[in-house]
Amino acid sequence: MIMPHEISGLIADCLYDSVRGHLGKIALVAPAGALDQDQVIETCNRLEQAGIEAVLTTHVLEHHRYMAGSIQARLDDLYEAYATADVTAVWCLRGGYGCAQLLPHIDWARLSDVPLIGYSDITALLNSFYSHGLKGIHGPVACELARDFDNTEQQSQRFASLRSISHVLTGQHGTSSCMHHVSGHSQVVKGPMIGGNLTTLASLAGTPYALKIPENAILILEDVGESYYRLERSLWQLFHSADMQRIGAVCLGTFKNCANPGAHSLEAIFNEWLKPWNIPLYTGLPCGHGADNHAWPYGQAATLFEDTLSW
Repeated sequence: MIMPHEISGLIADCLYDSVRGHLGKIALVAPAGALDQDQVIETCNRLEQAGIEAVLTTHVLEHHRYMAGSIQARLDDLYEAYATADVTAVWCLRGGYGCAQLLPHIDWARLSDVPLIGYSDITALLNSFYSHGLKGIHGPVACELARDFDNTEQQSQRFASLRSISHVLTGQHGTSSCMHHVSGHSQVVKGPMIGGNLTTLASLAGTPYALKIPENAILILEDVGESYYRLERSLWQLFHSADMQRIGAVCLGTFKNCANPGAHSLEAIFNEWLKPWNIPLYTGLPCGHGADNHAWPYGQAATLFEDTLSW
């Protein structure tokens, strides 16, 4: 068992070595689900131990039903984060639900090219940031700093995921070489990386904030806690509201705790819907709701070939 004080020290070392000096001052926001105060305090403590200056926006500990405050409170925090001097990143504390509620009300002129970091429900913001020419990073949320592990492998994966944020922030070359080609053509695909949480993206279909698919897009998908039939429902909704001819490839990340009621595989379900377009399907991307959640720059051009995604 790894003790909490040992975890704190290891996280501090990890962040000091790979993130300090790259993040500078960061702003912490909660645009989606409500937060536990102790978890926020521990997150801030671990950032401080790593020598990173973090600024908590005003309303992050508020509650409105299951969300971190009212729509206006969460909007105000987003504007506050981007108005804070010398901020080099805006890091979402958690996902959950609520980001889509902000989209009709955002004054985009009040935001800047400082990257927004997060995943899960933050997908709704990342997609709209991309549509407005702003930077986004699909990667771990800040409160994952406060999680402790008694599994050495998970600990190692989590630290690697945290390090990957700094790699993206500093514009370093990124590569995932554990991909597996499942079906479709096996030619080189070059295009921007988009996507994120499947359920969130499906919920945006039919709205002005739906996923906009650029030419030859590499669509990355992940999810958590959904049974296979619910995933297929979301997949059907997403694919039938999108221009499938613009998708160059689909890459699956992790689908954590997604219940399989039968003998069929998730890959077979995806393949069935992609086959008519001969869109290649890949699995094994370290992205999603597990400890192995490497950051990638939303909308950046990438190359997918054989077992490697690189940018």
